[in-house]
Amino acid sequence: NAMGVMGLLLLLTLLQPGSAERPAANPRVELHVHLDGSVTVDTLLEVAIERHLEIPGIGVPKTRQDIWKALNNVTSPWQRFDVVNDIVGGDVDALRLVAERFVERQAWQGVGYTEVRYDPVRMARSDYSGDQISERDAIKAISEGLKEASEKHGIAVYSLLCAMRGKPGSACMEVAKLAAAVRSKDLGGVVGLDLAGDEPGFNNSEYITCFRYAKEVLNLNTTVHAGEVAGTGDDVRSAILEMKVDRVGHGYAAVSDPKILKVLAASDVHLEACPHGAARHGLLPAIGTYQDMGISFGLNEDDPTQYFENCTMAGTEELVVDDLRFSSAAVDAAYAHARAAAFGPL
Repeated sequence: NAMGVMGLLLLLTLLQPGSAERPAANPRVELHVHLDGSVTVDTLLEVAIERHLEIPGIGVPKTRQDIWKALNNVTSPWQRFDVVNDIVGGDVDALRLVAERFVERQAWQGVGYTEVRYDPVRMARSDYSGDQISERDAIKAISEGLKEASEKHGIAVYSLLCAMRGKPGSACMEVAKLAAAVRSKDLGGVVGLDLAGDEPGFNNSEYITCFRYAKEVLNLNTTVHAGEVAGTGDDVRSAILEMKVDRVGHGYAAVSDPKILKVLAASDVHLEACPHGAARHGLLPAIGTYQDMGISFGLNEDDPTQYFENCTMAGTEELVVDDLRFSSAAVDAAYAHARAAAFGPL
């Protein structure tokens, strides 16, 4: 349809030249990317018009500029996630469309295997419309969109559910139980549990019991955002030693503490490195340390859309090649490490 063609044309303009040129024998692997950090401005506009959403101070948006106004009318850049979720949340058709568009982008980038993450509680509602669906219905819609598009494009995309920092440990437990109940090795299926959100404001302590339960009782694959910004290195230590996670998202702050770095290097934990975000926080050299020490890590975009990192996988590779002097073999090795750390069937 016309909207689908428009979305594809937009995608072509957003991606950097050569972003889909990686050899088919070694497709990219991405383990750390957020669904609500991947929705384009044009898709937000399309959905908002279709749902007749009244955005505060704007009304029903008519142009891309209206969407940008909504995204910029926040006190913190991270509140843009609320704008995204209030546009696409609580509606199965919108969630399915967002999932399909995400897979289209991954296929165009030459990403052969992806795990995309989201908060099912937030995806289940829209404060703009007042719509509310069950978390299971939200998961079903997203999983169906991911599966259908994965089959169409010949790639593998699975999903992770995010428990959120700032909520009580009991809320984490509910998401963990939900992840266990809906887990599936089908394309698009839920293959693990993540902890995301405001790490400096809410450290791991509230969520250790939840993640131990998820691992030891529910037998879930687990990953935790930890060590993303300076001063959060102890969350890397507790994620490994107390939460018993399989992977850690980011981990950069561990590099500044020799004791924690030693714990990390001695573990089998894979690090989901996101170079653009690391560079924004002044912590890109940590990824060079991972490489120098032989620590398992991959390369990821995190939140690639225009109003967050505005990046691609090709640009991510270029960043580590240009700034960290990675060789093409080092880039290939990072993808191999990620492939070995994948939670879903390869």
